[in-house]
Amino acid sequence: MDIRNDMLRLLKGRRQGFSLEQPFYTDPDYFKLDMELIWYRDWLFIGHDCELPKPGSYITVQVGDYPVVLVRDQHGKINAFHNSCRHRGSRVCNTEKGT
Repeated sequence: MDIRNDMLRLLKGRRQGFSLEQPFYTDPDYFKLDMELIWYRDWLFIGHDCELPKPGSYITVQVGDYPVVLVRDQHGKINAFHNSCRHRGSRVCNTEKGT
């Protein structure tokens, strides 16, 4: 059965005042679909600008399967990048924050 149809079937049968069925909490395919349809499609709050006080300041976070690094550039602008090397996929920043 298609995972979306399975998910919709369970949502339509949900009883008010009760929690979601177990697959919503434990099934990796449900998690993957949830991330793709909700979390990866929109802006996410992952840090406040005061956490990046000066040029070169950075913080790292994990957004689903993706490691992300936020950094303040020399002009004061905040940028977000995948925290991985394009060549081998290794992490670029291994610490949570720094300058």
